[in-house]
Amino acid sequence: MHNIYNFYEEFNPKIYNNLEHQNLYILNLDCDYAIEVLRQAHSKRMFVAPTKWLLFQDRKTMTTNDDNVNSTFTYDDSVLEIFEDLAIYPDSDVILARRFHGDFLELLSIYRPSPQKGVIWENRGNWTIENGLQMSTFDVASARRRNLQQTALKSCIAVTNPNTINHLTDFKDKSVDPATKANYPWILHLVNRMNATISFEVTGNWGYRTENGSWSGMIGMLERREIDIGGTATFLVPERIGVVQYIQFLCFIFRRPLLSTVSNIFTLPFQRNVWIAIAVFLVLVFCLLYLSIKWEYHRGRMTESAAYWNQLNPSKPTISDNFLILLGAFSQQGYWYEPYRVSSRIVTLMLLLASMSLYAAYTANIVGLLQSTTDSIKTLSDLIDSPLKLGMQDIVYNRHYFKSFQDPVRKTILEQRIEPKGSKSNWMSIEEGVRRVKNELFAFHGEFSAIYQLVQDTYLEEEKCGLTEIDFLHLIYPLLVIQKQSPYSEIIKTGALKLREYGLKYHEEYHLYTRKPVCSSQTSFITIGFTECYFALVIMGYGILFSVIVFAFELLWHKR
Repeated sequence: MHNIYNFYEEFNPKIYNNLEHQNLYILNLDCDYAIEVLRQAHSKRMFVAPTKWLLFQDRKTMTTNDDNVNSTFTYDDSVLEIFEDLAIYPDSDVILARRFHGDFLELLSIYRPSPQKGVIWENRGNWTIENGLQMSTFDVASARRRNLQQTALKSCIAVTNPNTINHLTDFKDKSVDPATKANYPWILHLVNRMNATISFEVTGNWGYRTENGSWSGMIGMLERREIDIGGTATFLVPERIGVVQYIQFLCFIFRRPLLSTVSNIFTLPFQRNVWIAIAVFLVLVFCLLYLSIKWEYHRGRMTESAAYWNQLNPSKPTISDNFLILLGAFSQQGYWYEPYRVSSRIVTLMLLLASMSLYAAYTANIVGLLQSTTDSIKTLSDLIDSPLKLGMQDIVYNRHYFKSFQDPVRKTILEQRIEPKGSKSNWMSIEEGVRRVKNELFAFHGEFSAIYQLVQDTYLEEEKCGLTEIDFLHLIYPLLVIQKQSPYSEIIKTGALKLREYGLKYHEEYHLYTRKPVCSSQTSFITIGFTECYFALVIMGYGILFSVIVFAFELLWHKR
């Protein structure tokens, strides 16, 4: 679709509203209303990428001989002065094609490094009918226009602790605002590469939508175009799409795990299918044992040695007798029964061999599990069903994101575990959370680098092996943010890639971010406490309660 205008009029909204496509505008600067058209395009922000402009100007040259003196007459170039006031910045694509004589066209690219700088004319080549397009260079605009000539840029950093401003480059207090301290030198590298200067403002939050629809913090300053680039990385969330533009290069590990230990390890040595197979095996053995003992009893009373048999087996075997035999053999505690017939001995031998094999495998796995962590808690649903208490690092963005989740699992965690009604909330400092993970049945959510730094400093070597983590937020790693339709977007994108390529990005990352401690030694004495024996103690408690109830019924039965 195209339109051709031979006269000046106000732009139709469809011409300037849809700037997401690569629209091409062609303008003849020799027309009477060319300057008005350019000014209107400037007011409608029609020079931003990805729009393209092709401007024509005819500079026909006339040469006359007057008293043997050559005189040259050209058109007035005052029309070109209008570009000094237009928003033609490094992201723009404005080409001026000037005809000097015949079919020779000189191609110039026009841009301004910033609103404070003047126009720069780039020689892009020429065009003729005979030779076609002859380019002087094929470099893209972001490479040609990287030098911003000391343009003054503005940025903003988000901090949660005011003292962070005093330790942006000395790697002190690494657990406090590590993202801000890592991003700060990266922004300086980018600015130096662009030959610009930058000033920073400080805010207490990254930026969230307020009740009246506006944005606070760093995001709000970018939306209002008060700053050019965000100095602290931020999460990619749906609400911010369309408000700011994200740059993918700050993909350092910024996960916030939930750290926990496990309480009940008695069901972990075998997988669920193995436990089901054991149950089926015991039921089968119970049935075979019942039939074989019953047949053995009747056969024993009919033999010649019936008197001797009755002396050893005074009463008829019951189901409870079979259950006690099975329980004693399977738990390696012994039993009173002695089989006499071949069938009973085969069933009993099969039970004993299977019990011995399972017992050896079970105890070996228990010892291994006591020295390692478990993978029984893999999802947030598993975490809710576990006996672990939960805590969260009390920081501004945690409170925002936790309360914005609408899925039932995360809402349940917040409402029942973090902010239970009528009880004290479990928002806490990172020091308290790490300490409780070490000493209690506890899971803690916080910034992973600070957590692992405290673990590195306060945990014993073997205690580092008992941690597991679950990603709670499931968000894309924090990204750099700039103004929407920023004139420096491509320059910043390529600069960010260069930082990663040159290794400059990883210098601060390795100094500021602590990875998960390596479990280098598990060969220590195993301390068994109530945590590890919790399930066994519960079973014993229920067993004692059940025995007391049975004893009470026996007393009542005896009295009656």
